[in-house]
Amino acid sequence: MTTPEILLHLDDRDDRYLAEAGGLPETPGLKSNHLPLKAAHILSTSATDPDIREVLTAFNSIVENNNADTRRRLRAQTLHELASSNTQVIQDFGLIAEQVRFIGDALQGIHETFNDVTTRVENGAVEIGSVVQEGEVMLSDRERVHRKEALLQAFLQKFTLPVADLANITSSPQSLDDDFFDTLIRVKGIHSDCQVLLGSESTRAGVEIMDQMTRNLNSAYQRVYLWLQRELKFLSFETPTGNHRVRKALDVLTSRPALLQSCIDTLAESRQRTLTESFNVALTGGNGRSIDKPIDLMAHDPIRYIGDMLAWLHSALVSEVEALQAIFELAPGDESRGGLAEEGLESLLETETRLKDHVRPLADKSLEAVLSTFRYRTEQVISSHEEPTLLYGILNILMFYRETFKKLLGPDAALVAAIDGLISTATRQLQSCLRDLVRSVQHDLPSATQDLSPPIFLIDALARFKDLIKSFEASLISDDYKPQAFDMIYSEALHPYIQGCQTLSKDLPTLESHIFMVNCLEVSKNTMRLSTYGTENYIHHLDRDVDQHVAAIVDQLHDYLLTASGLAILLDTGNDEEPFDSGAVTEAILLECSQQLDEFLPSAMIDAESRLIYLSRPSLKKSIIRASLDRFVSDFARVEAALEDLPPTVFARESFPRTTQEMEILLG
Repeated sequence: MTTPEILLHLDDRDDRYLAEAGGLPETPGLKSNHLPLKAAHILSTSATDPDIREVLTAFNSIVENNNADTRRRLRAQTLHELASSNTQVIQDFGLIAEQVRFIGDALQGIHETFNDVTTRVENGAVEIGSVVQEGEVMLSDRERVHRKEALLQAFLQKFTLPVADLANITSSPQSLDDDFFDTLIRVKGIHSDCQVLLGSESTRAGVEIMDQMTRNLNSAYQRVYLWLQRELKFLSFETPTGNHRVRKALDVLTSRPALLQSCIDTLAESRQRTLTESFNVALTGGNGRSIDKPIDLMAHDPIRYIGDMLAWLHSALVSEVEALQAIFELAPGDESRGGLAEEGLESLLETETRLKDHVRPLADKSLEAVLSTFRYRTEQVISSHEEPTLLYGILNILMFYRETFKKLLGPDAALVAAIDGLISTATRQLQSCLRDLVRSVQHDLPSATQDLSPPIFLIDALARFKDLIKSFEASLISDDYKPQAFDMIYSEALHPYIQGCQTLSKDLPTLESHIFMVNCLEVSKNTMRLSTYGTENYIHHLDRDVDQHVAAIVDQLHDYLLTASGLAILLDTGNDEEPFDSGAVTEAILLECSQQLDEFLPSAMIDAESRLIYLSRPSLKKSIIRASLDRFVSDFARVEAALEDLPPTVFARESFPRTTQEMEILLG
């Protein structure tokens, strides 16, 4: 459907209507200027524009008859409505203009008021400027005064003491409370902090405060010293945990070593009196109220008697060390330290170390008075007994407690030195008794028995040696001393008697002498093998001596076999290269040797065993006989080989028919 084109034709009446509707006067040049523009605008409008098409469609629905008159009326009506709308807009804008003028007047009033206020403020600022300046100066002075006041308060709090605290540290009450120790720590802190003042501009103040604090410290230390001297004289170790004030006082005096040492000496004297009384009660029973038996009741048993005294010393020493540790060794965080922990961990550990160094020497010194009584009684017991086994038992128990006390007190303690002296006394007494026994045997040395058995004095010495070894093995002495102790036992209790046996053997024939020594050495070896301690070295030396004597017995028995068999007649003419001299051997000599050999062979074994009948060890006897026979057969083999080289005129084989094989069979 094509849209009809609507053509608006304008004429003069249209312009008149337009002028009337718009309320505008008609002007002569309006037509000539307006119509071309309108015509050009209409002609440039295209019907294909959607907006134009929509307007034309609406216009077509309104206008029934599209003629000139209708168009004029419509245009006039439209222009009239447009003019009415414009008139209303102009009226509304008039009202707005009134409001704008009112607002402008209000703003003008406000501007004038603001200018008036500004003028007044500027005038007031000029008037109060000096006052504000003076106020700022006053505020600055006030802040400076407040800083100085705070600095003064901090200085007074840091470097001065309240009157009550000063009176607490300089007065002389009967006891020291926790407030005293807290105040003392405060004074020490002030004295230490004065070093800062000495290094600053406040040197005079630092010197004056330090002098005052030094006087206060000296007064406090003297007070602590006097109080501690009084307390230590009556200090009880029964309840050491209640002595926390004593511990604090000792901590304080670590800064004054001379005063501390004087207090420690006072404590040592007090403990010496207490321990001496306790030791006398333990020895004698005291007033009879003790539940334990008096140690003196065991005086008939020397080892038990000395052991009980040493056990009491050990118990007293352990109790003393524990009680002193409870006083001197203070663990960090111990409630008994109170404020002392404020001095810092480093100072705390240094103080504890200095106090701990006094524990063991003080415990050792506390037993000095008891040591004199113990030493006297022990020396009396040692000197009044001459039984080696008993003395060695005493020596063992002394050595055991020496190691125990050394672990508790150290090697330089007086108690350890006293035990060392008693050990030396017991050792000398033991050696003297053993040497007296040796001298008594050497003075009246018996002769060897006919059966060549070990002498009685060796049997007794071995029995004594066995008892000493049992005591040695049962002892708890240190392994470092065991070789020395065993060597002393061997060298004093056994070796001299073996030497006595060697002296006896010199009076016997050669063979009997060696048999006698083998018997003595064998029984000594058997006794030493009973010990569980390392006696291998000593047994090795005895085995070496036995081997030497056995070799001598083999030589003696071998010589006997050669002589009894007649081979010695031939061998005596020989040398190292030839068993005999072939030029000196005749048929008669060979017949003589052969006859003697035939007489010897049936009883050769019996004769050999008869010569060793007193040898106590059967296995050794068999080995000696076997070694001698082997050497005899070897010599016979050499003779037989040499007979083969004789000239035929001697008739060697007919005169000496025995062979080596026959000898081996006949001699087993």
